[in-house]
Amino acid sequence: MFPYLQHNNMPPVTVHPRPTSSSSNDSSRNDATTETGPQPIPERPRKRHGPTQGFQTARIVKVTQKKLEVIIEKEDMRATGPNAPRFANEIGAAVRQYAPLNKIRWKDVTDAEKSPMYSRLENVFVLDYDKRHWIKEVIENDTPIRFKEFRYELHEFYETLLHLPMAERKAKKHDQVLNQEYWDFLCDYWESEAFKNKSKRNATNRSKLTHGHCSGLRSFLNTQAMGRGSNCAPASLNPTYCWSRCSGAEIVLN
Repeated sequence: MFPYLQHNNMPPVTVHPRPTSSSSNDSSRNDATTETGPQPIPERPRKRHGPTQGFQTARIVKVTQKKLEVIIEKEDMRATGPNAPRFANEIGAAVRQYAPLNKIRWKDVTDAEKSPMYSRLENVFVLDYDKRHWIKEVIENDTPIRFKEFRYELHEFYETLLHLPMAERKAKKHDQVLNQEYWDFLCDYWESEAFKNKSKRNATNRSKLTHGHCSGLRSFLNTQAMGRGSNCAPASLNPTYCWSRCSGAEIVLN
């Protein structure tokens, strides 16, 4: 049909099948892969929010040249309103920065040691103790809680070092502990019999809880304050407690 494609003088072409056996290089490569196995892709460390240090709050005060207003009603005895989270975070940052960690209990902390924490709050928030004397009491009630939470976080970090000798545990000081003397004190305290016995009692008490708190990050007082500021009636204590604590509840406060 196409004579110009026909070449009678050309020898026939023989097509050889591809060999099934691989070369020596391929076999060695396969052997190496078989021995070591596929290399897993390393996972990127998950980004986490570090502890609040109050930089953003300090920046706002510096730019606006005004201290932040915080709502603390006497009937609530707790900060509410838009600046309530900043106020709580600032208390935690002040405790982490200035609290003496060589004290076992908060009531052992002297007024002179508490003064820098109060000064930090007074520098960024409008705290009129003369007109609203209960604000000082609110701060005094909240700082022990932050102190306890901070010590708990440090102890969790210490438990990751239990496989090391004591000398190496003390050498690996937590970044949030500003004083090596404080860290040495905590390491010795956590190894004491008094602390271990207390931990066992607390673990036993926690095991008796029938349900945990599940109302979310918003506090009950903030929920009440939102109700007062809207047309709806403020949430009462009884249903709010049931919504947030009872298991299987249909309504859960967020």
